[in-house]
Order: sequence, then structure tokens, then C-alpha cells
Amino acid sequence: MNKQLFLSLITVMICFLTACNRQPAGSRANEYIVGKQTYTFAIKGADTLRLDKYELQNISAGDTLSKPVILFAFGGGFKGGNRDNDSYIPYFHFLAKNGYVVVSTDYRTGLKDIDTGKMTDPMQFAAILQKAIAMAVEDFFDATRYIVDNSKEWKVNPEQIVACGSSAGAVTSLQAEYEICNRTPLTQKLPESFNYAGVISFAGAICSLGIPDWQELPCPIMFFHGNADRTVPFDKALLENMGLWGSNFIAKQLQVKQSPYYFYLAEEAGHEMAGIPMDNNRYDILSFLDRFVLLRQKAFINTIETIPGKPETKKDFTLQDYIQNNL
Repeated sequence: MNKQLFLSLITVMICFLTACNRQPAGSRANEYIVGKQTYTFAIKGADTLRLDKYELQNISAGDTLSKPVILFAFGGGFKGGNRDNDSYIPYFHFLAKNGYVVVSTDYRTGLKDIDTGKMTDPMQFAAILQKAIAMAVEDFFDATRYIVDNSKEWKVNPEQIVACGSSAGAVTSLQAEYEICNRTPLTQKLPESFNYAGVISFAGAICSLGIPDWQELPCPIMFFHGNADRTVPFDKALLENMGLWGSNFIAKQLQVKQSPYYFYLAEEAGHEMAGIPMDNNRYDILSFLDRFVLLRQKAFINTIETIPGKPETKKDFTLQDYIQNNL
């Protein structure tokens, strides 16, 4: 090969590689800019409730596709927390970049003004907790209704709203679905016959007087939970006629009822499962959304994560233990 031919080939290769790496206007690289807009959806006494909407910024003006929505409720033990906590944002952006509109909502935290130092009666605390959960669900339904009412303007699909939450937010999202399945008075805030397209729960539970009774089958539910969680029951915790029913218990109920679910169990893990999946299990979540929500497939998926050598920890907590851990 002579020198001139060699130099010509090198020039051609450089031009080819440059063309391959160039990002033209309107390319996918530019589409991956996530924008945020904030809206007020309710004012209740001294509380102004807002929600943040995250979606890809530069959608074509002619795009008429109605996107699915993830409605997220933050954690914080019904005492605190905020909808735009820095730890949530990468998860929101990931979902937005994969075609979802993410809405992170406020709700009133009913335990924030409780003097836990004077709270010695477990039954009294249980009653206050039940009231706080109902308040959070009411606000979650208001946020849901706001999305439905603005669905045309936002170009989202009101039949593909997925409830999602972490810790207290997971309790809120699961409880919301439970209320819908039993058509309780709280659901009057929602359009008639409305249901979520799915629920994603990061260490959540249901609060119920007696064993949960699903009058209607729930939407597909994805559970993440550690079996050594001392903050939210993995299975159940009872105090007289009131109970908190966790992911393990609910999943067993759903299997009996032939209702689809995806249960990700982390052995010897605690309440860190309220946050870890938003970083480590994003593609598991996308798989659930693709198969169970968008394609409406029906299946039972049980995944167990075990870390070799991790020591066994206490798991036999009572409701009083959970109450004490939450004070």
C-alpha cells in the first residue's frame, strides 16, 4: 500500500467516525432533558398542597401521544418528608427518560404535631396513625383527580396512572388501592369506576380493622420489602382489632385471588428497602410497568435477594414494636 492510499483511507475513517458521533438538531441526546413544573392542587386550612410534574422537555408540538403517569408519594413516617427530596430526583428522571410523566405530590403529614413523648398508650397511637393514613390517602386522591382533570392538556393517559410511594408514601399508595377496591367514602373524590393501572410499593403496608377484605380485585401491584423491616411490617402486626398488613401477607392474598403481582423480597434487609430499589432496581420496575401495566400481562413473580454471609436478624416484631420504632 503506497503512502497516498494509506492517508486517503485514514481520512475516510476519520470522516466516518465524525459523522457517526455528530448529534444533529432534534436528536435523542437533546430529548433527554427533563423539565419540572409545579402546580397547586388543593388548599386545606393552613396547608397548600402542590405537586411537581417531571417529563421530557422538548416533545414535538404535534405529538398527541398520551403518556402513562407515575404518581409518587414521599416517605417520612407521616411526620415529615418532602416531594422533591434529592434522593428521589434521579429515579424521577430515569422514569421520565423512559417515556413516563412523573408526578410527585404533597400530602398532609398527620403525625407531625403529635407529642410522641407523651404517647404511652399504643391503642391511642394506633387510632391517630389510622387517621393520618386516611388523611394522606384523601390528599393522594385529590392529586389523582387533578391529573385526570388535566390529562388532555398534559397529554397523559388517565387510564394509565400508577400509584407509587416510599415508606409512609408506600402505605398511602397501597391504602389508596385498598380503599378503591372496597369503594369506601374516600373514593368519592375520584371519577366513577376509576382505578390505578398499577401500584409500586417500596416497603409499604395496609391498615385495616381485621384481615384485609378485597371486595374487588386490585390492579397489578409491585412490592419491595425486607423481611427484617422494623419500621413497616413485612408480614403483619396486630393490636386488638387493628392491624398493619405488610407486603408478604398481601402478596399471599393476591395469589389466592389470582390477582397479578410482582414481589421482590430482600432477605435480612430492613427499612432501607424503602429507598434502595429506586437506585438498584430501576429495570425491574420498568419490566413490571411494561408487562403488567402497558401489556396487561397476568403473572405471579416472586424474586428473593440473598446476600451471602449476611447475619440473621430479629424479625418477630409486634405492633407495639413498630409503634415504638416510629415514635
